[in-house]
Amino acid sequence: MLLAALVVLAGCTTGEVGNPNPQTTSTGGSSTSRSAEPTGDVPTRPVEIKLDGITDACTALTTDQRRELGIDEAINEPQDVIQGKDSPGCSFQANSRPVFSYEVALVADEGVSYWQGGGNLDVERKTVAGFGAYQVTLAGTTDADCALAVDVAEGQQVFVSFLPITDAFTQDEMCQNATKGAEMALATLQTLK
Repeated sequence: MLLAALVVLAGCTTGEVGNPNPQTTSTGGSSTSRSAEPTGDVPTRPVEIKLDGITDACTALTTDQRRELGIDEAINEPQDVIQGKDSPGCSFQANSRPVFSYEVALVADEGVSYWQGGGNLDVERKTVAGFGAYQVTLAGTTDADCALAVDVAEGQQVFVSFLPITDAFTQDEMCQNATKGAEMALATLQTLK
């Protein structure tokens, strides 16, 4: 099941797990990007949530929040959301039907502007619990996953992805789930310091 989640995440890359860099194609001497680039800044964050020193991303969701989301297992493992940079991560998994996971990464060394590059991702500006964010989905698909990169501090982001494992979810359902997971994680992270 974890392998399936990683395969889906790897689908957002050009061969390297966690590499969302723009994928360009050559068309008669010019390069073209396959997704639109969001313009402007993300909204100002209501509070700053510094991620420095938080090494266990599984603390991002409380027991009650996990129960509400249908999560029955949390696996603490580094995640390579930003190419070549492991961040504290947790795979929150629901192991009864439908099987799905929430992947949470606490990225303390790269801000959300990282996601403005386009490439093989569709990136859309959002607001989550008052925090500026980018919604990130694999370009050209509606059934792979939905992720949110939330601006929590200068040069820092909380990355929350919802991944269906066995059953189909619509793109809207996946993004609603990712948003709910991100809102819960933001609420909990504000209490950890």
